[in-house]
Amino acid sequence: MKLTKAFYKIAKVKGAIRIIQGAGGSSKTYSILQYLIILASKTDKKLTVSVCSESFPHLRRGAMKDFFDIINGAGIYTEGNHNKTNHYYKINNVKFEFFGVDDASKLRGARRDILFLNEANNISREAFNQLFIRTNMFTFLDFNPSHLSWIRDYIQEDKSNFIKLTYLDNEYLAQTVIDYYLDAIKKAEAGSKYWQNFVNVFVYGEEGSVQGAIFDIVYKAEEVPEEAKYLGAGMDFGFSNDPTAIIKIYKLEEKIYLVQSLYKKGLLNSQIAAHIAKDKELSNNIIICDSSEPKTIAELRGYNFPILPVKKYKDSIIGGLQIMQDYELYVVGEELQYEFQQYCYQKDKDGNSIPVPIDNFNHGIDAARYFFMERLGKSATSNFNSLRFVF
Repeated sequence: MKLTKAFYKIAKVKGAIRIIQGAGGSSKTYSILQYLIILASKTDKKLTVSVCSESFPHLRRGAMKDFFDIINGAGIYTEGNHNKTNHYYKINNVKFEFFGVDDASKLRGARRDILFLNEANNISREAFNQLFIRTNMFTFLDFNPSHLSWIRDYIQEDKSNFIKLTYLDNEYLAQTVIDYYLDAIKKAEAGSKYWQNFVNVFVYGEEGSVQGAIFDIVYKAEEVPEEAKYLGAGMDFGFSNDPTAIIKIYKLEEKIYLVQSLYKKGLLNSQIAAHIAKDKELSNNIIICDSSEPKTIAELRGYNFPILPVKKYKDSIIGGLQIMQDYELYVVGEELQYEFQQYCYQKDKDGNSIPVPIDNFNHGIDAARYFFMERLGKSATSNFNSLRFVF
């Protein structure tokens, strides 16, 4: 194997949670896999290593492909050790299993000895928690810092469990890629905001903003100030695949606080009603909800809750989001904060953003948008830029 500078840096990282932040071309994923493969080839212990990503298709195109490229290149691949049906491979007594964290059965499944979460900033904290508490030895998290994430909370104060890698840590990186990065640096120095963000994230491995993100600045908050006035709430319905989300809205001068009250899948209407009933602010003030489920609305109104359907119109998604942009937003609640990190425009076949929001990472945002559309509309003329969280 050709081992990079990144590999030797990764080998020195210690701790139960080992965090590898890396720019594009730094070989972070490749080097972590090399480390685990070498560990497997040298141990006599019976171990299980779980290699995971946001979904199995994503994993198959990325870390799983790298794994098999490495063992094929090293001449150690054996057909008999590869279970292609259940997606695992054995090296000595070490079983490497591959799965996406979108498979809920895997999150609460069997224990493992070592966990590798690839591109962990695309995975929720809850998914990480469920996997980590079932891991005996240690966990690798690698990520490209295109946006701030919950991962930051796990970096030790002395940073002994954390390293940051750049393309300079991969001495085998193709010259064409290096030339592209050097050209990007020149464009960034010339003042291009796009290239400045690209260079920060993909060349230097620094925190950046999501490309094509819908919101400009969204502030992360831990709580709502006592002097803020409660205005009401928005609700988006879900069940099997999507969560039911209730977002409470408070106002302090021109600041709006969005507070995650409920964010959960599989809830019956009676359970939603029980949640609302135990909160006096929710049960006694207006709740604007998705108008596409009149039967659910009628049942919840039967509990004497002040629930009203949102009035939708042509391009109401864009219009509602523009209304939200008129305000300084502070977000309380992990899943809602994660949505704001991920919510962005769709891309065309060439990778360029088009003015159509993705239909994902938007359940809590949609709930808030319904309330804004009915109660907080102003000029609705704000521009859409890049998101960044401010701490």
